[in-house]
Amino acid sequence: MPDLKTPALASLLAALLCTPAFARAEDAEVSGQMRGLVNSYTSNSASPLAIANQLVPGLSSKNTQLGVMETELRARGKGINAVATLQGQIHDGGRTQATAWLNELYGSLGDGAWQFSAGKKTIAWDVGYGFRPNDVVAQEKRRSLISTTVIGKPLASLEYFNANTSLSMVWVNPGHAATTDIADEQALAARVYHHTGGVDLHGFGRYGQKSGGSLGAAASWVATDEMEIHGSLRFMKKNTGLRMNADTSLLQRTSPWQNNTQNNVVQAMLGANYTTESQHSFFLEAWWDGTALSDREWQDWNKRNLALQGSVNYLPQMQQVIAYNLAWQTQALSASGNIRRKNVFARWSWQKNDWQPSLDILWTPEDNGRIITAALGWQGDRISINGGLRIYGGPSKAILAQLPDSKTAYVSATWAF
Repeated sequence: MPDLKTPALASLLAALLCTPAFARAEDAEVSGQMRGLVNSYTSNSASPLAIANQLVPGLSSKNTQLGVMETELRARGKGINAVATLQGQIHDGGRTQATAWLNELYGSLGDGAWQFSAGKKTIAWDVGYGFRPNDVVAQEKRRSLISTTVIGKPLASLEYFNANTSLSMVWVNPGHAATTDIADEQALAARVYHHTGGVDLHGFGRYGQKSGGSLGAAASWVATDEMEIHGSLRFMKKNTGLRMNADTSLLQRTSPWQNNTQNNVVQAMLGANYTTESQHSFFLEAWWDGTALSDREWQDWNKRNLALQGSVNYLPQMQQVIAYNLAWQTQALSASGNIRRKNVFARWSWQKNDWQPSLDILWTPEDNGRIITAALGWQGDRISINGGLRIYGGPSKAILAQLPDSKTAYVSATWAF
């Protein structure tokens, strides 16, 4: 997320949404929201990061975000759409940070069945809730505690549509031809969509300058008034992510987790949603993510953790080096959007007047790890209040039981204007 160092730049974002061009436009719309968020974290003493800090206190800080106050501003008119966010944060230790960024700023024009857009824009194509492999323009973080506005990508898009069919072509990051970051690579993406009966059919294609090609398909079927079934499948020729290097040495001088390329990677998701007349909603999804570390790689990760901890007994003079190697083990947790390849997600929610309680669980059957989240929300005319608790757990060798935090609690309040 870009950090704008001067108040002038932050003010520019706010001024953008209040320009005379917007004010004079007959179809101009200006809106926004303010939100406060308070987080509380419980550290996990069983995590490699915690053990590393026990060996060398202060070796690695999680930079925990305890509170956030942000303002989001939206404006549109004359074919221009803009979303900007101003945010202040307070971290553990009393450190503060102020940032501002543009979520979206793009222009659109079209006549009849054709639509052209250019600028910084969010495009989400796939179906599903917990995992959406075919969001090939940009992958957003799923299952977050608080819903936030996604930061768009620089792009140019052309779309044709009629009553039942649409075709979209997108040029992503057109000015990034020389980048070395896969996330910001230049790419071409396409989607074809067709609606027939109660079924939505999607086909996807993407070619990245560094990642190569991928193909995908998705479908969503409204089976009854109460039930919807959906699925998504993607095949990637190449994927780049963190993997353990080939060095078999227990103690290494630099992080052993380096970018490596996988070939012929598959991602798949299948799910269903059932809603009763009394507004109880039941959601179930299962997915496979071939970009995540394999079961064997996680077994090796666990073995290396134990070996590093045990080495303190016979290499006490190497305690600092051991601590660094344990801290580096945490990098494997961000190797992919999913920690394990096999995942099952279940969620219940109930809309009762202005209130919505919910309960969900993410289960990783390969090691019986789990993330359980309970939440309660209240929605008024302009004010909403949300709070919840997320617990990470499982057997001692489950990866989700070895995350840096074992619990997260939050309360947020939002005022829309």
